[in-house]
Amino acid sequence: MLDWLFGLAPSVPTVVFLVAAFFLPGLLVLLPLRPGWPAAIALSPAVTLLMLLAGSFAAAAVGLPWNAATAALTALPLVLTAWFAGRRFAFGQPLTPAGIGLPIWLAAGAGTAIGSAVTCLALLRGIGDAAAASQGWDPIFHLNALRWIQESGQATPWSIAPIFGAGRATYYPAGWHSAVALVPGSIPEAANLSSIVIGGLIWPAGLAFLATAVLPRHPAAWALTPLVGASFISFPFSQLLRSGQWPNGLATALVPATLALAVLLLRRVSSAGAAAGAASGTSAGTASGRAEPAAAGTAVPAPARGRILLAVTLVALLGGCAAAHPSSLFAIAVAVLPFVAARFLPLLVRGARRRPLPTLAAVLGTALLAATAWQVLANSRVLAGVMAYRRAVRAEVPDSLYLAFFDLPRFPALSPPAPDDFNIAVGLLVILGAVVAIFVREARPLAVTWLAFVGLYVLAAGPENGLRWLTGFWYKDTQRIAPFIAMAGSLLAALAVAVVTGAVVGALLRLLSARSPEPRTAGRWPVPAILFTAAAAAVTGALYVGSGSYRSVERVAVAAQNYTVSDKPGNGVLSRGEQAFIERAGQMLPADAVVIGDPFNGETYFYALTGRHVVYTQLGSPTAGSPAKELLRTGFNRLATDPAICEAVRDVGATHFYEDAPGASHGSVSLRRWPGFYNVPTRQGFEKVASAEGRTLYRITACR
Repeated sequence: MLDWLFGLAPSVPTVVFLVAAFFLPGLLVLLPLRPGWPAAIALSPAVTLLMLLAGSFAAAAVGLPWNAATAALTALPLVLTAWFAGRRFAFGQPLTPAGIGLPIWLAAGAGTAIGSAVTCLALLRGIGDAAAASQGWDPIFHLNALRWIQESGQATPWSIAPIFGAGRATYYPAGWHSAVALVPGSIPEAANLSSIVIGGLIWPAGLAFLATAVLPRHPAAWALTPLVGASFISFPFSQLLRSGQWPNGLATALVPATLALAVLLLRRVSSAGAAAGAASGTSAGTASGRAEPAAAGTAVPAPARGRILLAVTLVALLGGCAAAHPSSLFAIAVAVLPFVAARFLPLLVRGARRRPLPTLAAVLGTALLAATAWQVLANSRVLAGVMAYRRAVRAEVPDSLYLAFFDLPRFPALSPPAPDDFNIAVGLLVILGAVVAIFVREARPLAVTWLAFVGLYVLAAGPENGLRWLTGFWYKDTQRIAPFIAMAGSLLAALAVAVVTGAVVGALLRLLSARSPEPRTAGRWPVPAILFTAAAAAVTGALYVGSGSYRSVERVAVAAQNYTVSDKPGNGVLSRGEQAFIERAGQMLPADAVVIGDPFNGETYFYALTGRHVVYTQLGSPTAGSPAKELLRTGFNRLATDPAICEAVRDVGATHFYEDAPGASHGSVSLRRWPGFYNVPTRQGFEKVASAEGRTLYRITACR
């Protein structure tokens, strides 16, 4: 174990650089506004992504290449503006519940740190060698996109697709790429370790902050939420590593903190509305007639300036989420709608009774805005294409419900689940938490949010029906929706533990107080608090141990799927030793070399690993828009006999040919899908550059 940990030492500088890239710019902007350290840490990655987006456009406008120095230079005006603005416009109090003692914050910090450590260790064990290139479908494109940003110096969303600038530029979310491309050194290592920062730091910090916003009267849940969150496979293990959805996974990790700020803004706005209603004769209480809990500055309605600053910050966070991936905005909308309804429906009912005409006007205005927004979205060709995305049925009820409730590592249709595959204890706690939420007013919208994402997950899994299109915002992909079930579920499970443990400890104390003198209940370390903390820690420890260290074997296996290599060449995109061969062979090529070969059998990695251009840069639609690429896919092995092949070779600029043993990966059988790159007569028209273990790199001499 110690040897393995020491083996990670060379990766520490890369992790430090990634942490700085994702957190530091946002922190420098937020801290002058005094939101408090917990909030600033949780919110800073989204602010950073917006700053990097603006910086990438500014750099492109003045012709500066995108790198760490340029990113710092373009961020400097925003940082200085925030520091000057902070002198006059700042939050009157931190965006976390007021009046909380040091022990509670220590517990929350410890829970976040432990949850982070549990997640990071499993991710690192799954990846194995931090510099190993992921063999996932999406990561192959993302690795090449990182190389393209470093080569071209452009990182705007319209700069990376298509790679090499071939064809009309199209939009592609570049937030993750713009941050990770700043890291010097190995591109696969930077990409892999970004998963550690995203899933092991940004995600648990966001969950803890969300717990403070949604459950302000249950501080135990703040510490328990990131601990419970570490038990889920759906995020970060499945989405970030097995699916390799690095940009979308980053957007997913930003949702909890952004949702938390939206909840705080709703609370302040509704409190201000209630206060205004009280001034005009309307009750300022809640629907049940009780006052709001003193949390996150909600005891007294905030000044208008504070609400405006909160709204501006939320807009910045939403911009950062969109920079990472626009689908996160739809996830936030689904998550926040129950909180909007819970906050404003009571005000709407009272307004309809007291002031019907202004209330009706407000409702009609809101409906008009919603209809306008829907029309804009409906007429978007990009969104229409996403919504119509064809996705095979992955699971039907009840299998899809098992997946949603118990976080199975694989679809039952692919592998019948074993008892250990179920996150059974946490899943039952989530369901119990949803029941408990009925009696905890501020948690009721959270339960509705959880149910909404469960419903969306079941729709996305299939079968086809009249409502499945609603999941088109996430490409009807269950692995893009499941993390939000984990997000809401982590809070509900933490609430269940906090409430049930509190009830048990309270009953025990009442029993003891009847038989012995009253225990000390005041001071910094009162007996009830100590007993409760010990009980909650015991329950969480029992969950961890009883579930096999949170299904450690399954979590590591899911994380490792795209990093497992076969000993036999041609099995998988990369086989054992192939990455090292490509790195060595690529260094033998001239700077203007262009490599051609089967992209499903290693050719694509020459660019990411060595910087030498390739003909096929991705696995998805690799020949789209190019008749020459399509012709070479099937006819490259006729190079010596068909003049049209040489013409196509010259058209795509290929100078070198990479040959590997035929195999299969991602459903592509080499000899059937890419027959042109096998059985190539290389005795004439080719010059060997490097060869090892059945792999050979040739220089093409036939088409001079």
